[in-house]
Amino acid sequence: MTRLFLLLLLPCISFAQADSTDIIVRRMMEKQKIVGLSLAIIKNGQPVVNKGYGLANAELNVPVNSETVIRLGSVSKQFFTTAILKLMEEGKLDIEDTVHKFFPDAPETWRPIKIKHLMSHTSGLQREGPAYDNFKIQPDIYIIRSAYNLPLVFTTGEKYQYCNLAYFMLAEIITRVSGMPWQDYIHDNLFVPAGMNNSYLTDFYIIIPNRANGYMHRGDTLLNATSMYAIRPSGGFLSTTTDMIKWEKALREEKIILKKEHWEKLWQPFIKTSDKPGSKEYYGFGWLTDEYNGHKLIWHGGSNTGFRSTFTRFVNDGLSIIILTNTDEANPRAIANELADYYFRK
Repeated sequence: MTRLFLLLLLPCISFAQADSTDIIVRRMMEKQKIVGLSLAIIKNGQPVVNKGYGLANAELNVPVNSETVIRLGSVSKQFFTTAILKLMEEGKLDIEDTVHKFFPDAPETWRPIKIKHLMSHTSGLQREGPAYDNFKIQPDIYIIRSAYNLPLVFTTGEKYQYCNLAYFMLAEIITRVSGMPWQDYIHDNLFVPAGMNNSYLTDFYIIIPNRANGYMHRGDTLLNATSMYAIRPSGGFLSTTTDMIKWEKALREEKIILKKEHWEKLWQPFIKTSDKPGSKEYYGFGWLTDEYNGHKLIWHGGSNTGFRSTFTRFVNDGLSIIILTNTDEANPRAIANELADYYFRK
């Protein structure tokens, strides 16, 4: 009776939209055993959904809402590439600069590597710095230098291979060039202009209001996810769907933070990610470009232990879907695809 009463208060159009969205999300959450999920859907620049499902903290029965703070994982990479282009606009670097300009003690084999190769996963560097440890907080430069003795995996610029080490290097470049810690530069020059007041560094120890716990399953048993004490620039931030709606507005309008041509450089195809026949997926700078059922797609996913996320932008359809989850087994991209199918039919 209560549910019926609440639904009668909504206009018919809103009822159909919200109800269908809820059905899709709840069904997929059950299928994927997702504990908590925050969802934002933006259509033609207007948020049509911004809400939470499930639990941010299963032990205390705290629900997820649009202000729940959740790890972004590698969705964070776009903030680093945006910051690099911001520094280029300020005349402090160029993406054609070689890494030796910033790391003069780097091995000779790294001399062909340019900033643009770090941004696009085409450097040829190993995926991870060998000194990285989830359970240690270490300076970024220590992780970077631990890879100095490793051979390149392939010739720089030859192909795409995902590389978190490259984003440690981008973070260190931001710090050295700006004269401030990379997290502070990104906060002051990206988050503040965009109005993102609840986006944070993934610091395990500080108290962050409304932060979600991460979860994983062992069979059918729900467990707290393994804690990540280390701060990874490659997945360095926590945020909310409310803040990510504000970021989407900045991306869409292309008026603040960067000039229009530099915004568009972020998602300009740079390297094909696969040689599979029929693949149309390319990596740009912190973003992937692809097609989904004939619709142009710009997107990136994120994954940290206990958290999965996706930021999908169907740019020709004016549709963006942002999904943040706190469960290791989640596949938010599959949920975004199903929601997109629904909104394309509307």
